Amino acid sequence: MPCTASHRRRSPDKAADEVAWIVDRYNPDQLWYADDVFTISHPWLQRYSQELKKRGLHLPFETITRADRLQSEASVAALKELGCYRIWIGSESGSQRVLDAMERGVSVEQVRRATKLAQQAGIRVGMFLMWGYEGEQIEDIAATVEHVKESNPDVFFTTVSYPIKGTPYFETVKDKVSLPVAWQEATDRDYFIHGRRSRDYYRLADVWLRNEVEASRLARTDPVRSADLMETARKARDEMCRTGAS
Repeated sequence: MPCTASHRRRSPDKAADEVAWIVDRYNPDQLWYADDVFTISHPWLQRYSQELKKRGLHLPFETITRADRLQSEASVAALKELGCYRIWIGSESGSQRVLDAMERGVSVEQVRRATKLAQQAGIRVGMFLMWGYEGEQIEDIAATVEHVKESNPDVFFTTVSYPIKGTPYFETVKDKVSLPVAWQEATDRDYFIHGRRSRDYYRLADVWLRNEVEASRLARTDPVRSADLMETARKARDEMCRTGAS
C-alpha cells in the first residue's frame, strides 16, 4: 500500500457491538479480522480493547498488519492482550528494490523485526509473498529466499502478482495486459501480462523457496535431510536460471 493511501475506521464501540452480536448469534471459537490495516492506529486498538472488556468479550483471533505498524513491544503486547494468536504480514518480497518499486513504504528489516517481536510474544506469524512483480530478477528471488530463512515465519504463502485497476502496478503494466475471458466473468487474477515468465518458472521459485527454507530449519537436527532439500532447491534455482535466460 503506498504511503499516500487513506482509510476509514469504524468507532471502537461499534466494532465491539458487532463482535458481541456475532458471539451471541454464532458463538464462534475464534475470529478473523479481515482488515489489512487493523494495527494502523495504536490508540484505536487500546480503545477497542477497553470496549471488548466492557462487554466481557475475549476471543482468539488472527488478522493482518503492516510491518511498520508492529515495531514495538507495546504494539505487540496490545495485540496479545486482545487475543491475537496469529498475525499475517504482507512481506511480498525480500528485495528492498522490489518493495520500493511496489511503493510499499516498508523495509525488509521492519518485516523481520515485526516477525521477531510477534513470535517472542507468543503470536504465530504468517507471511504473504509475491512473485513476478514488474522488473523482478533472479537476484530478487534469491533475496526473498534469504529473507524468509532469516525471518523464519511459522507459515508462508506465495502468489504471482496480478494487476488491479486503479493501482500504480496496473498503470505500469497496462500496455501489456489482456483479458482472455469475458469481463463480466473475470476477476483481477484473470488478467494476462504479456512478456511475463511462465507459470512453471514461478512454480520452480516455490520449490526453491520451500525446500531451502525447510533445509535451513533442519540443518542442526537432521543434516542429511537438510542436504537433500538443499539439493532440490539448487536444482530448481538452476532450472530457473536456464529457463529465465532463454
